[in-house]
Amino acid sequence: MYLSGFKDAPYLMIEPSSSLVNINPDFLKNKYTVRLFGKHNQKFVDKFIEIFRNTEFLDIGMQYGVKNSFVYKLPNLKGLVIPLYKDVDFILDCEKLPKTLKQLHIYVYSKKKIVNIEALNNNLEHLTISDYDEKDLTKLSALTNLKSLSFKTAKIKSLKGIETLTNLKCVSFGGVRSLTDISDITTLQKLKYLEFDICWKLQNFNPIGELKELEVLQLMDCKNLASIKFVKDMPNLRQLYTLGTTIISDFDTTPAENVPVFFGSQYKKYNKQYPEKEIQEGQKSWSSYL
Repeated sequence: MYLSGFKDAPYLMIEPSSSLVNINPDFLKNKYTVRLFGKHNQKFVDKFIEIFRNTEFLDIGMQYGVKNSFVYKLPNLKGLVIPLYKDVDFILDCEKLPKTLKQLHIYVYSKKKIVNIEALNNNLEHLTISDYDEKDLTKLSALTNLKSLSFKTAKIKSLKGIETLTNLKCVSFGGVRSLTDISDITTLQKLKYLEFDICWKLQNFNPIGELKELEVLQLMDCKNLASIKFVKDMPNLRQLYTLGTTIISDFDTTPAENVPVFFGSQYKKYNKQYPEKEIQEGQKSWSSYL
């Protein structure tokens, strides 16, 4: 067992060959996310539970030896990364997860591999999902205490269901190639940070203009962005990104003239370019709002 990752975000790597004897006392102080990597057998996992029972942050995204139901035995979990592979005989029952859980990352999502997600409503604040295979967000609509919601990839066609998640401050839609309707986003009046990435079919982004508290808007690889006229109605917007394959189809960048930071105006067909806005300092990131 050893520390890995970045200097400012290290994690404790535990592999099947790791010794669970004479462990460095520092590793037992809940200073690091514990990551199980590899094919662990039941005997190893039982011993792990005995030693790391008070673990607060656990990543089992690459653990594939035994059923992951052992996570129910960790009463102090605050953060969990867990896969829901379609071909694995395990169903995540959210009602059995500890009430301390604040952060959940479903590494690979399958609609048939998760039940009782509404049981997380009172405690869950941050949710990340990879490969979300629902058509909209109805299954998540009960999680009204969420402060952040992030999709790495998703098959959603609309944002139906998001209208109840009014405590959200940060939202990221990654790999949403099928998304065509975002009209339900207008209820998120506490939203500060919003990102769309690889959003190829959506053309009408106008509902974003209703988000009066929004400060950061990223439209990355959004091929069919019709216009950014809606940003005129966003008094708190301080950062706008239209990068990657994103082209503003009406070639009018002037609605962003009062946005302090604007990356993406350097295209020869645009009626006005703002190179000075791309050298502004003090950009705010996702973590600035959590």
